[in-house]
Parts: sequence; C-alpha cells; structure tokens
Amino acid sequence: MRLGLSLSSSLGTTQTLKPQYIHYLKLLQLPVLQLEQHIQQELEQNPLLEEVMDDEISQDDESAESSILQNDPDTEDFYYTNTYDGSPEQYDESASQIQDERDPFELYNLTWQDDSDGPRQHYKSNDEDDDDGFFQIKDAGSFIEDLLQQLRLMPLPESFMMLGEHIIGEIDADGYLRRELSEIVKETNIDIIEENIARRQSLIGEVEEADNPAMQYALSSEAKALLYTDDDFEGEVELLPQVTLDQAEKVLKVIHRLDPPGVGARTIQECLLAQLAVLPSLSESQLIAKNILTECYHQFTMKHYPAICKVLNISEETLKEGLEAIKALNPKPGSGTFSSQSNTVIPDFIITKNHDGTDLLIQVNDGRIPALQLNKLYEKLKKEARIRKFNAETKDWLRRKYDDAQFMIKAISKRKQTMLHAMTYIADKQRDFFFQGASGLKPLIYKDVADVTGLDISTVCRIVNGKYAQTDFGTFELRYFFSEALPTDDGDEVSTTVIKDKIKEMIDTEDKSKPLSDDKISKDLKKIGFNVARRTVAKYREQLKLPVARLRKEL
Repeated sequence: MRLGLSLSSSLGTTQTLKPQYIHYLKLLQLPVLQLEQHIQQELEQNPLLEEVMDDEISQDDESAESSILQNDPDTEDFYYTNTYDGSPEQYDESASQIQDERDPFELYNLTWQDDSDGPRQHYKSNDEDDDDGFFQIKDAGSFIEDLLQQLRLMPLPESFMMLGEHIIGEIDADGYLRRELSEIVKETNIDIIEENIARRQSLIGEVEEADNPAMQYALSSEAKALLYTDDDFEGEVELLPQVTLDQAEKVLKVIHRLDPPGVGARTIQECLLAQLAVLPSLSESQLIAKNILTECYHQFTMKHYPAICKVLNISEETLKEGLEAIKALNPKPGSGTFSSQSNTVIPDFIITKNHDGTDLLIQVNDGRIPALQLNKLYEKLKKEARIRKFNAETKDWLRRKYDDAQFMIKAISKRKQTMLHAMTYIADKQRDFFFQGASGLKPLIYKDVADVTGLDISTVCRIVNGKYAQTDFGTFELRYFFSEALPTDDGDEVSTTVIKDKIKEMIDTEDKSKPLSDDKISKDLKKIGFNVARRTVAKYREQLKLPVARLRKEL
C-alpha cells in the first residue's frame, strides 16, 4: 500500500449574505412597535443619524434624501456607495493641518460642541397640551406589588415573610405557582444565611488601621462573620432561623387567602378548593362542589357524571347544582393582569374601502416611524477634515457611523416598499374577504405570493409572521389569510380556514346535552358540499383547541 499527497480541485456554488442584508431581513421581520424601538436605539447610538422634524423639512432635505434612496429601489440586494473614507488625501494637502494623533476623542469634542445650525436633538416643550402624564399604561408589576403589600400586613415571622416574598415572586400571569416549592425554600435559606452574616458583621465592627498598623493583616469582618457560629452571637444579635418545606406549605396557604383567593395554587384543583376555603360558610351546592373536587376530581375532569353521582350518592339534579357552584369559581385568579407584554395589537397595515366602496386602500401603518436623515453635522466634520488630520481610530469610527446611518435610511424605505408589494397581492387575492368577511377567504400559500411578487419564500414568511392588518371585520394576523385548499363537490376549491370556521360554528350551536361527534360533523359538512373526512375534522378541531364531544357534554 502506497501513501502519498495529492492536490485536487472542484467547482461549487455557495451563497453568502452580506451583513447589511442580514440586518435588513431582521428589520423586515420586526412589527411596527419593535421597529420604532429599534430606530430610537439607532438614533441614540449613531450621532450621524437624526430625526427629521416637521419644522426642518425643506427642498434641500428632500433632494438629499432622494439622492440617498435612488440606488436600486426594486431589488432585494443592498449596495451603496461610501462617498467618504475619512482620508485627508481627498482634500487640499497645502492647507494647514493640525496633527490629532494624540487625542482620539477630538471628534467627540467637535461633535458635542455648540453648533451654529442648532442642536442636533430636538425635544418637545412642556406646553399645556402635553398630556404625557395621563393615560399611562398600568404598571406590569402592580399585581405582584399588591400581593406583597397584603402579605406584609400579615403577622408572620421575618423568615416566613422572606419565604412568602420569594413565593409571590414566582407566581405567573394566571396566578399559579409553577416552580417547585422545595427550590424556593433552598433559595430563601441562602438569603437567610446572607442576612445572618450581615448581622454578625455589623456586630464585629471595623478597627481603624491607623490605630494599629498590624490590623491590615487581620481577617476582614466578612471572614470573621463566616467563622463564628450562631451560639457565639446568642443574646447579642437576632439571627433568622432557616425555613423548612412544611413551613413553606403553611406560608403558601396564607398566600392562597390573599386577594384574589386561590392565588399561588399549583393546580386547578388546589386553586378551586382554596377559593371555597376562604368563604365564611358554604351553601349546600358549594358543599357538593367541595366533595366533587376532593373525592371525584378525576371523574369531574373526564365528565363522567354517572360515576360522580354513584360515588357521592347524589341525584343528577344535585350534581348539576354542584357543577354550577364550581363554574362560579375563578380558575385563573391572576387573569393575566401582569403579563410582561401589552395585549394591545398595533396593526402594520390598515386596509379600508375607497369613498364609493368599490376598491381597497392599503396603507402601511408607519405613522409612528420617524423620518430619518444624515446629520448636518456630518458636513461640518468634512470641512474640519480640511484643516485637521484625523487619526485612524477617528476615521474608522466616522466611516462606520456614516455607513450605518446611510443603510438605516435606505433600509426603512426598502422595507416599506417590500411590505406594501406583498400586502397588495394578498389583498387582491383575498378581495372577497374584505367585502364579505370570513366566508370570502380563498386558498393561498406563501409560494403564491413569492411567485407573483418575485420575493423569496423566506422573505414572505418574514413579512407575514407577527404582522397584523386592520380591516372592517377586525384586526387579523397576516397568517390568517393563508390556508390550504380543499375540493368541493362542485369542483371548486375552498379555504381550510372557511372549513374551520364552519366546524367552530357547528360546535358553538350544538346541543350541549348531546354534543356532535367528529363523525357527525363530517357528515353534516358533506351535506353542504364540503367533502371533509372524520380524521380531518378531528385535526381541525384540535387546531381550534376544542375538546372531544364527551368533554363538551353538559347536564
């Protein structure tokens, strides 16, 4: 066997995305609210980029902006010309130059000094019409803070209070405790140990090094506090005892009794029973409800009503009263009141009819997006470069900030054009929806939009995901307008969204004492021309998060 080295060559194609294009794709994916926040962040970080104020708009500004945006407006590639490389060779070498190699921050001094053209940033004055202090969105943490205030009114030992604060901090938006109580106990005990060390340290005190130079080699008060035991401080400082899991269960029951009752429960069963426990007295129906939740909870979740009647030895009418009492309880005591994000949807598109109702008007909802321009200070910096020789760091910083500013201005304009292009085709394809409602939806897939608009399918996905359109029939996510096609008996195609809406309508209007099975729904759909199999009905029902017929049954 002979071993040796050899060289070979092969041809292949690879695709590499420019960093600017990757940044553009991220901008395309952002909804309008996140885009506004991103632009504000860019304005804060890049002094060469500024917002165009209403009183600053002029013909010069418009011509300058148009010159920036004229490059390749209808393609997805991003190319732009860097007109300034920061080198002093572009200017008159005979001009007197000031060497600035020693001070890399000279550019910042030029930037932040007083400018005769006016300050770079403009702020609204506090006039009488300024109502920024009113109509504030409720603080996201107010629910947790309210629970903490209630807890601190309870006569609990200090270590129990620390434990209770840890538990409340782990409660989610629905009012449930999803974390293991044993883990919360461990974290609380760590905090208790740190608190005890701090109390010991306060007793030990510090000795001034000036009184005894040898003390600089002594242990610190923190180290001494770790060395001493609790017995060494008996009677001198009050140390907190550590908490146990049994004590945590007791503290959790105290939290259950806060307002709203049942908050901090770990299961729905625990939540409902906690709400019954805070009532001063229980009626007969509430007593039945308590027995159902404690003795027949599994049968209750599966709606095995005959089994419940047999176990509790009650009639069906009595069972119905108990179920009504359970329905009066709140399965989500938090009710999502302190969700980390606002539930308000800001549409990215506003679609309306024209004045005579015969055509559609599509508007990109970019009223919150500020108009951008290159800072006029940039022209001043170019003039300064005639007499100052900037160092390499300054030139590199100036080049990067100029490129970023020019890219941001162009990318925002390109984003609007691309989104409007895609939305125009979607609205044209789903024209019947905007005049008739959900019954007018047509089958549509991402590839259809990509083929007509010339965009890549991944680009269409970025435009659609997380974006909303405001219509006369409500605000819908753009994904709502996309669905597969199902053939009808007439040979036409119908959107699967229409089928799902029909299934939901049939379930909403069914007799709850005899709910429709998937097979019965399939047969009823075939009667009106929709050839849908039973398994397809089950799949669509699960996508709509509707339970099976047995779990929809009511007495």
